Amino acid sequence: MKISFLTLTLMTCCLLLSCSNASQDSTLGSALSPSKVPQERTSLRQLADCEDYRRSFTNSITRQLLDQGLLRAMPMMMEMAESSDVSVSTDDSSVPTSITGTNLQETTVDEPDLVKTMNDGTMLVLQEEKLHILRAFPPTEMSLLASLSIGVPAEKMFLDESHQKVVILATSYGYTAARNLPTPDQRRATLSLPIGGPDNTEVIFVDISDRTKPKIINRWLLQGLLLDGRRPLNNRIQLAIQVPLQLPNSIQNDLLLQKKLSEYYEAKFANKPDQDLSEMEIEIEALVAQAVSKQDMEEILPNALLISESNSQEMPWLGCDEISEPDLTLNSLGMTLLVSFESDGSNYQTSAVLNNAWQLYGSSKHLYLIQGSSGWWWNAEQSDQTAIWQLDWQSGHPVYEGSGLVDGQILNSFSLSEYEGYLRIATTERPNSPMILVDDIRQVIEPSQPLNHLFVLKLANGENSELEQVGSVLNLAPGERVQSARFVGDRGYVVTFRQVDPLFAFDLSAPNEPTLEGELKIPGFSNYMHPLGETHLLTVGPAGDDDGLSGEWQAQLFDVSDLKNPEQVDTLIPSKLKGGRAYSEAGWDHHAFTYDPRSRLLVTPIQGYGKNWESQFSGFSVIEVGPELTSLTERGWIEHEGKLSSDCEPSLNEESSPCKFWNLKSQPRRSLLMSDNLIDYLYTISNTAAKTYQVGDFTKNLAEVNYP
Repeated sequence: MKISFLTLTLMTCCLLLSCSNASQDSTLGSALSPSKVPQERTSLRQLADCEDYRRSFTNSITRQLLDQGLLRAMPMMMEMAESSDVSVSTDDSSVPTSITGTNLQETTVDEPDLVKTMNDGTMLVLQEEKLHILRAFPPTEMSLLASLSIGVPAEKMFLDESHQKVVILATSYGYTAARNLPTPDQRRATLSLPIGGPDNTEVIFVDISDRTKPKIINRWLLQGLLLDGRRPLNNRIQLAIQVPLQLPNSIQNDLLLQKKLSEYYEAKFANKPDQDLSEMEIEIEALVAQAVSKQDMEEILPNALLISESNSQEMPWLGCDEISEPDLTLNSLGMTLLVSFESDGSNYQTSAVLNNAWQLYGSSKHLYLIQGSSGWWWNAEQSDQTAIWQLDWQSGHPVYEGSGLVDGQILNSFSLSEYEGYLRIATTERPNSPMILVDDIRQVIEPSQPLNHLFVLKLANGENSELEQVGSVLNLAPGERVQSARFVGDRGYVVTFRQVDPLFAFDLSAPNEPTLEGELKIPGFSNYMHPLGETHLLTVGPAGDDDGLSGEWQAQLFDVSDLKNPEQVDTLIPSKLKGGRAYSEAGWDHHAFTYDPRSRLLVTPIQGYGKNWESQFSGFSVIEVGPELTSLTERGWIEHEGKLSSDCEPSLNEESSPCKFWNLKSQPRRSLLMSDNLIDYLYTISNTAAKTYQVGDFTKNLAEVNYP
């Protein structure tokens, strides 16, 4: 049966507006209630064998086809038919006595980033498809030691200084990955494999024992999209990779299944009785199971290749009994692959969870996988919830301990914090808007307003137990959303925003009874909050007034020593930014935020333009925090201009669209400081160059290295 594009579009709209997993009451004006997942259904069960995995795979694919298949599968079928200091004890003036790394959330957990530093002052920079190694100290002699082509764009790496290894992480597409294989035959073969699909993760292992001649020792090509990576202090590297469970060829080539799916979508579109739909679903699931049974197990498990200088070979990767699953049948599930290994790629270990984790948080003891109820496949009937899986990673590879469930969705990893055995989490819940069925059409009674919550969870005693909610503060700032969160010891801070910025301060010293102590409303809002001890917060984010955002970028200093009365000590908009529009990578990536307690300097990359689009700027703002934490003072602006382009047509309304714009290849990215006991030096890194300055004089750069 052929389906027109118009019919396909109408059917898609029908699914988004009126189709669901749950049974529907078609009575005129009947109310519809969202479904909540019971806590116990997040608990993981380890699969027994490959037939058990084949069953789970079949169920997920079936749900994908029945619930949301029209959105993905049908077009294809129709076509077919915080800053951490490292101290170095040395009298050698040619090496620094202290170095700030790029900002980490937890000082005991390393994170991959595009800049890494070594104790002797060597600096490593990822720039597009190259790894640059710089001699950064002494600052007046900064020079490029070597550049290594890695073959794929990459922006993340781990450094294992003790073993002189760098682990580079990249996401590539099938054709990009294939081009790095040694022979044409291998390249052609890879493109025909499932691993030649759209999303692959490359792990590139580099030996830097000779800083002037870095060498790729091997590389992995892993099926799936890199979620993130973490490395506990002095332990193994841990990666989390999202692997969608893709439709096997046997399903794509099954004409009878295609026919039955088309009939099912038409029946849904026509609002056929639930019993008729259920009978069709049973028939379709049987056909899916039959098609999946024809696939070799290697074709439905994640693939991996080990690539050396001369050849490539498939890696023994994931066993069926290394996979666990929750009882979350409201969504079709993908797979989160967990991989741990040494910095040279040896002694790797894998496991997997059948979930759709979209966020990763690591404490000194645990790794947490976070999945919102929306998952990968949208479900109209699902309440706004977040599932949390806690894994102990102290032995070198994550081991499941327990799971929990809270209302709402998290913003990022800073929405979570583990402290003294308790997990704190801040969420924004968008309750399902009350709806009724009128003539079999869903109608919203009244749009719902977002609500914000803070929860405290603790793992109950026993193996594979629940993360129980032991305390909470609910329903904060209706109509607003969490814009940033930070937990410092037994304190918590949450920023929400709609017109102004409410800063909420929480006392978490009694985990069973967390309390909202104070609130401060100010214009604009903070994207990122950085603790200065236990008494102050240093924040960055968009500036504004009582009417909303102004488009400028600001730093703010808060005194939170008295939780009941948080105070704004000072705020500063850099002079270059006033009256214009600006943004900073520090607003969405904490690695771009640099604060050095020694010099009390805040350094952030900023790009933007002045009023009426004139005077474009690209560089770093330097702000000093006063010695008593009572003021913010602008100390300098460091340009990283790069190239301007003016190849566009002038706008009829120059206030709404610039003609000139900054080439993003020159964007400012990171900053760090090094010291020699007496003098502090600031290093600024863009996508084209690295510069260094003596703290106190930001008008004269001591040295500059432009990447080849």
